[in-house]
Amino acid sequence: MKYSASEIAEQVGGEVVGNGDVKLVGFAQADAARAGDLTFAEDEKFFRLAEQSEASAILATDQFSSDDKTVIRVQNARVAFARVLPLFFPEKQFGPGVHPSAVIAESARVDETAHIGPNCVIGENAVIGRQTVLEANCSVGDQSSLGQAVRFFPNVTIYPQSRIGDRVRIHSASVVGSDGYGYVFDEGHHRKIPQIGGVVIGNDVEIGASVTIDRGALGNTEIGDGTKIDNLVQIGHNVVIGKHCLIVAQTGIGGSTQIGEFSTLAGQVGVIGHITIGPKAVIASKSAVMGSLEGGKQYMGIPAVPDIQAKRQIVAVQKLPDLAKRVRELEQQVAEMEPPPPPRN
Repeated sequence: MKYSASEIAEQVGGEVVGNGDVKLVGFAQADAARAGDLTFAEDEKFFRLAEQSEASAILATDQFSSDDKTVIRVQNARVAFARVLPLFFPEKQFGPGVHPSAVIAESARVDETAHIGPNCVIGENAVIGRQTVLEANCSVGDQSSLGQAVRFFPNVTIYPQSRIGDRVRIHSASVVGSDGYGYVFDEGHHRKIPQIGGVVIGNDVEIGASVTIDRGALGNTEIGDGTKIDNLVQIGHNVVIGKHCLIVAQTGIGGSTQIGEFSTLAGQVGVIGHITIGPKAVIASKSAVMGSLEGGKQYMGIPAVPDIQAKRQIVAVQKLPDLAKRVRELEQQVAEMEPPPPPRN
């Protein structure tokens, strides 16, 4: 597809400085851009690189202008970048229909606009909504429901009694609704506690690859609207995650924990079970959350504490070798000041 700079500006609510008729056929980073490409810059360093590139136009924040390039100026270049990319790189579209190799229970209800790919399995009384896409080898368990415009990439597994909202995207090898990690020690062995709850996922949620979300033991595990979950995340049974949270790769959340809306858990955060994290909390990478935390604050460390406190601890630890050396020197000075022991008779 070809777009003029003016058409792009209209799409992102920006203004053109330079030739608005210049034709754009692609989008590339500055060091790989060619004539006809649009490139992107959100700070001085990258804008200068973009100016030196072969790109025909630059998408940039509104303080930049160029004598050599057409600039599409916007208030937030990163937001505009996210809106422009789908114009040049649209996702593959799937037409309605059911592949002959799919296995669909007679009691299941599949909307006629849905796409069911090769080797998919849809269980009893499952519901598949309008314009939903299941790519190859996906499984939807009994009594589960998928809303409108849901997209499953290949090899997604949804266990029974899971409810998934509209416009949810789940990437390959993720599992929703597997048994929670529930056991009780009884007569010399670990007895399994049956997990009979479900999973409820809100609208506009995206779940990365190889994510596991356990079903509730009795009630539901819940993921709020707009939450984005990165690859390789484990969410335990009966966890409740609020709206618009960011859960980054390799994070693990113990059972029955509640996370407030608009919170961020960075990479490799570990959260024990049965605690509460308030809304708009930010937990730094590799932190271990071992107790409930207030919302609206930043935390880091093992155990996670307010970031100012954690940074003081880090600085103090860095000073320990010098402190130990100083203590040894003082011990030596004290030893030299002590009078010699009295002679023995």
